[in-house]
Amino acid sequence: MSAPSQPSGPAAATAQSEAKFDLGIWHSLFNWEVLSVAVQNQWGGPDSSDKRDWLAGAISEAFAKEPDTDAEDVEILLLEVLENEFGVRLEDETEVAVAKAIMGIRKEVSEGNFATVDALQAKWEARKGKEVKTGKVQVKEQNQDAEWDSVDEESDEDNEDGDVDMSDAPPLVSAKPKPAPVVDEDGFTKVIGKRRT
Repeated sequence: MSAPSQPSGPAAATAQSEAKFDLGIWHSLFNWEVLSVAVQNQWGGPDSSDKRDWLAGAISEAFAKEPDTDAEDVEILLLEVLENEFGVRLEDETEVAVAKAIMGIRKEVSEGNFATVDALQAKWEARKGKEVKTGKVQVKEQNQDAEWDSVDEESDEDNEDGDVDMSDAPPLVSAKPKPAPVVDEDGFTKVIGKRRT
């Protein structure tokens, strides 16, 4: 009984190119600061890191199913996954650079050039798998009651319970004293309409 043979020639080159392209997609996502912030803060839940891996696979699959996939298709996929899986509505247009990087890697890999992917892999290994620095990412958090800007993660750490000190905040509505109700001799309260100016 002989061992199964390894693919050789064009089949081996194609398999290697596909593996390198998949790796390039993963590194492009791993180095995307916005997605790193979402993963680090588990905005996609406890499996946020797995969702990043899933997104890399979804992009690869999009190219496999539709070879004419372009940068705009990748941008749309990135935006949809960020919003649907991580609750992030992106406004800084960094998805354009990520999609462009993925398209560049695709072109290089199709030509048998793995330099960019190998450089990304070496950079990742030098960091020992640590997440990229995310200091430049501006996060604007929104909920029904409040809206504020968070410039960096340290400000969130200072206030562990998440409450915001509103003692210096201006009042939302200027309060006018209500006039006392007017009661006539029969005990009915007189309705006073607002004056039109």
